[in-house]
Amino acid sequence: MKISRVRNVFVSSIMAVLVCIALVGSAGAAALTQAELPENGSPQIEIVSPFYSEEYLTAADGTEITRSIINGPSQPLPEYQAEREASITALEPEGTIGNFPSFNWVFGCSAVSGAMIAGYYDRTLYPNMYTGPANGGVMPLTDTAWPTWSDGYETYPNNPLIASHNGIDGRTIKGSIDDYWVKYGSTANDPYITGGWTQHTWGTAIGDYMKTSQSAYSNTDGSTSFYTYTSSPDKLTCANMESYDIEDRDGTYGRKLFYEARGYTVTDCFNQKTDNNSGGFTLANFQAEIDAGHPVLLNLAGHSIVGYGYNGSTIYIRDTWDNDPGHTYTMPWGGSYSGMTLLSVSVVHLTQGVTYKQYMPALFKAATPPPSNPFLNPGFELGQVSWTEYSSGGWDLIYNTSATSVPVAAHGGTWLAWLGGADDETGQLSQTITISSTAPYLHFWYYAASEDVCYYDYFRVKVNGTQIYELTLCSSNDSGGWVKQVLNLAGYVGTNKTVMFEVTTDGSLNSNLFLDDISMSNSSTMMEEGPVPAEWYPGSALMSK
Repeated sequence: MKISRVRNVFVSSIMAVLVCIALVGSAGAAALTQAELPENGSPQIEIVSPFYSEEYLTAADGTEITRSIINGPSQPLPEYQAEREASITALEPEGTIGNFPSFNWVFGCSAVSGAMIAGYYDRTLYPNMYTGPANGGVMPLTDTAWPTWSDGYETYPNNPLIASHNGIDGRTIKGSIDDYWVKYGSTANDPYITGGWTQHTWGTAIGDYMKTSQSAYSNTDGSTSFYTYTSSPDKLTCANMESYDIEDRDGTYGRKLFYEARGYTVTDCFNQKTDNNSGGFTLANFQAEIDAGHPVLLNLAGHSIVGYGYNGSTIYIRDTWDNDPGHTYTMPWGGSYSGMTLLSVSVVHLTQGVTYKQYMPALFKAATPPPSNPFLNPGFELGQVSWTEYSSGGWDLIYNTSATSVPVAAHGGTWLAWLGGADDETGQLSQTITISSTAPYLHFWYYAASEDVCYYDYFRVKVNGTQIYELTLCSSNDSGGWVKQVLNLAGYVGTNKTVMFEVTTDGSLNSNLFLDDISMSNSSTMMEEGPVPAEWYPGSALMSK
């Protein structure tokens, strides 16, 4: 079933009025397969704002579909800056996807949002999303690993996962920026068209597949298109897009194509309006996605962002205008951000990966956690993977002892977690798991070393916010090496149980808690495992961070 399409060009700039111009027989349009116009009408265009327009389409069977053209501004809107800054909050570990990337705007907000999700997946279960040389082949949390560039109007970061660029990551040929970019909001045909050269082969940049900034798909520089049902609250799936012959222009379908090009299999794939916009995607649906480890691309009326956590009806977002992972911006579910209302979601799920990416050095470990242990990366040997880290002082919590100055060696392997080590610090390390009735006992190794007197610094274990264990960190409670602790979690059997390890310190006298090799077991005993003497390890366990 085909749907009517008219080639439209949208002029957008930060404070200007968007203008729509119908182009017939252009060089870009000539490359497209044109569907026949149905007898029941032609498309209509509504210009909503300088950053958002809608194209109304009617299929031959009468189904009404809306194309949302999103051209989010390249910089935060000045009139909403105070509100934006006020939205920053302290990150709550529960209900949050940890170690989530933060990238600045380049090429288009939708492509940036898609790349942050792909970057997160690269750092966890899907290590082939990024295979370049930066950060040992692991997608960095920020875009500062690469130099900036200028189009003569604005300066942007280089981020090859968003858009490839000649000279970046060892590239020696033209890429996305070279072939498709003129300047933000440009309606001109892309440089490869006007220059008469062959565009690059797609492969490493998600923005290519999303058709971001590509004039051949009626997208101005910075814009991406997403389709939803006009009146129905239902999901518009990628299979539906194929039946309506609109998949070639949809950003969500482009995300699917990128994942498949990287070697992965896509399961769920859809766009859907949110419940505040007469759609069926609710806050509960969003929370379920986050709980399952799926960040959600959110489309506003003029901007694309990513939701990666929640606290009640407040959702944590990356807004594409900040590359500091420590800045947690928020918005209310169903509300607005920077004056732009939440409209819809873009959801793409992948089948479970079987490889994990190793950090420093970059290696691949072709193994899955044992079925008896629900903790992913239980000995931290995969680096900052699967764990949610929070430090009030901004410290890293997971360390490679062979590459950094850590005062003790790991209990097993070369990686460990280090909590405390600084004054007035709160450090939290957590993971959401399923606790089985057949393996209800939590086992972990810890190494406690403190200069303090008792009852000022503490190590605690919590499940879903409830404290189940406490150790005051003081010199009289020093462990003298690695010791094992076993805790009974039988009262917490079930899914979505967040196990948190927490250390709090006061303003003087250092306390350290090292953590390693965490598991769930059917055994309630310590067995024969005793302390591993401190003298086996180099350095001083009392050293501060």
